[in-house]
Amino acid sequence: MIQKTDIERLQQLGRRVLEISSYESNGENKRLWTNMNDLIPTRPLIHVRDYPLYLLECNDELTPIITDPMLKNIEMKLLLLIYEYTHMKCNRVIEPYVECDVVFSDSGFGIEADKPIVTNAGLTQYNQSISYTQQIFSFDDIEKIEYAKITYFKEQTEKNLATLQEIFDGILPVRLFGRSQFNCTPLDDIMTYTSIEQGMMYLALQPELMHSLISRYIEVQIDRIKQYESLGIISSNNAFKNVGNNCIGYTSSLAPPTESGIGAKISDIWGENSDQIMTCVSKEMSEEFAFAHEMTWASMFPIYSYGCCERLDNKIGSLLEYFPNIRKISCSPYSDLEATLEQSEGRTVISFKPNSNYLALGANADFDYLRDEIVEVCRLVEKYQANVVLNMKTLITLQQQPWRLWQWCSMAQEIVTAHFG
Repeated sequence: MIQKTDIERLQQLGRRVLEISSYESNGENKRLWTNMNDLIPTRPLIHVRDYPLYLLECNDELTPIITDPMLKNIEMKLLLLIYEYTHMKCNRVIEPYVECDVVFSDSGFGIEADKPIVTNAGLTQYNQSISYTQQIFSFDDIEKIEYAKITYFKEQTEKNLATLQEIFDGILPVRLFGRSQFNCTPLDDIMTYTSIEQGMMYLALQPELMHSLISRYIEVQIDRIKQYESLGIISSNNAFKNVGNNCIGYTSSLAPPTESGIGAKISDIWGENSDQIMTCVSKEMSEEFAFAHEMTWASMFPIYSYGCCERLDNKIGSLLEYFPNIRKISCSPYSDLEATLEQSEGRTVISFKPNSNYLALGANADFDYLRDEIVEVCRLVEKYQANVVLNMKTLITLQQQPWRLWQWCSMAQEIVTAHFG
């Protein structure tokens, strides 16, 4: 039995989201994201993501009061939308609907990283140091990477949908949401099974074993996403959804989301992958062990996004060669942005990751550094007529001062507006 107070709480939040979604800025920001992803020259866009919620908490703005798990999940989604719009508008788009998550299970790869904590015991998962234990020793262990089993609990999903439709009737429509992002990180995952040290040794001393492991991983990933497609529970990421680690997905190059919210095909969505562990290897080694395998996965999608926090400015030419459908490339704080823009020649969106460490420094964030960083991005965008996103992400601490992040968002918007109008 749903509590009346829970219904009233969700309806109150829903009305606020409906109000925000009616603002003209949403339509303008949607147009800007679409233009950028269609490679129409656009001023730098600003986005913030990948923050544990405990960093943002202020005045109980993200404190739920509902206890029912499904309804609490919706409450948190709505609270976060309102918080983000209030404090971190950037180029955010608030859509006028509520998402009801599809209920499903995914058995995974049959092997899980064994990762004992080394230091910082007692801290959260976001700031622990860990060590991976070797579980793959020979060709005989390749089949430890198993094919996943995906199960769709349709009856429970439809029950949840009906409940939410009743609660939000006359306020906001409710759409189903399945999966729109499928992380494909072959080397990152495999080296949690081999241990990082031994995995690097395999690259040099037992390359055929590593090739076999990567091939198996890609086969398993392809089978996995095809199961989601056959079950009809893929959702479009042609929306205000993060595409991999490289920002928002609006584009005219893909079919629009379905009316129900699910039932998208693989050919309707962005593909993506990354391999952060390969930041420390040569271009040639990335080509042999990463790109040559990942291009099979990439070929399933109309447009593609590559990279996360790894350095890629020394591999841009290879990415353009191996992934002809590439549309977004990550540029981490450890990359040379100008070199990235010069080599990409306007053929992709560049997702530039500002150095979030400067928000976390001691008693005061280094806003002078962060301001100079944004000004330099604006200069380079103008010089190369490039499409660049300022993608602030991977925040570990704000020293219990969430307004540091709010201030960065306001500062970035002011600088971009002053430079480009």
